[in-house]
Amino acid sequence: MPERGSLLHETGITIDAIRVDSASYSYEIIKAIEMNSKRFFVKARMSGTLEKAIGNIQQWKEVKVGDKILLRGSTTIKPFERAARDSGDTSENLKTYRIVVTKEPRRDGQINAFTGEACNYSPIMTNDFDLTDDDVVFFYNARGMQEREFDVLKNDFGWDKMPFSKLEQNTVFLLIMAMCRNFYAHIIKKFSERVDFLSANFRIKKFIFRFICIPAKWIRSGRTIKLRMYGKLAFKT
Repeated sequence: MPERGSLLHETGITIDAIRVDSASYSYEIIKAIEMNSKRFFVKARMSGTLEKAIGNIQQWKEVKVGDKILLRGSTTIKPFERAARDSGDTSENLKTYRIVVTKEPRRDGQINAFTGEACNYSPIMTNDFDLTDDDVVFFYNARGMQEREFDVLKNDFGWDKMPFSKLEQNTVFLLIMAMCRNFYAHIIKKFSERVDFLSANFRIKKFIFRFICIPAKWIRSGRTIKLRMYGKLAFKT
C-alpha cells in the first residue's frame, strides 16, 4: 500500500486548506492532514483539555448569527497528549493549535464544570494563526454549501441509489447525473427570469409540481377549443 499522500506528492498536487468535520478530530488523522496540506480547519470534539482551554478565554466578542447574538473568542491548545503517549510519540512532537470558539447560552441552564458557564460551544481547531476569528468560522462553515449540493445530487438526481453492479458503469452514471444537475440549474435560472412564480433556487420536485404537473383541461368556448389551466399562474395560453 502506498504511503499516505504519496500519490499527491508524485503528481505534484498541493493542498492549501482542508475543512473536515469532527469525525476527523483525532491524533492520527490530524497528523496525516498536516503532512498533505498547508492549513486545516476541523470541528473539534469537546474534551477535558478543550473545556479547560475554553475556560481560559478572557475576551469574547458579540456576533450576530441570524436573529441570535452569540459570543466568539479564541485561544491556543495542545491536544492529543494521551493519544500521543499511547502511540509511542513523545510530548515534544505535539504542536500547539488555535481554537476558535462560538458559544451560546444553554436553554436548560446547566453549568459546565470546567468553564463555569451554562453554554453550548462550537469549537474549530486550525493551524492558521493569521485569519481573524470570524474568517475562520466563515471559511469552515462554507463546507456546508458543498454538503447541500451533495444532498441535491442524492435526493434529486439519483446519487443515493446506484443502478449498476459495476464500478465503472456507476461512475458514468454519477457523471451524467452531475451534468444533468448543471443543466437543470441553468434551465431553472432562465425560466425564473421569465416566469414570476418560479425561483432559481427551486429544487427539482418543487419545479415539477409548480411548472410541469399542472391540472388543466381542454374546453370549448366561443366555437374555439381552449386549454384551461387551474391555479393562480401567469401562463399565457
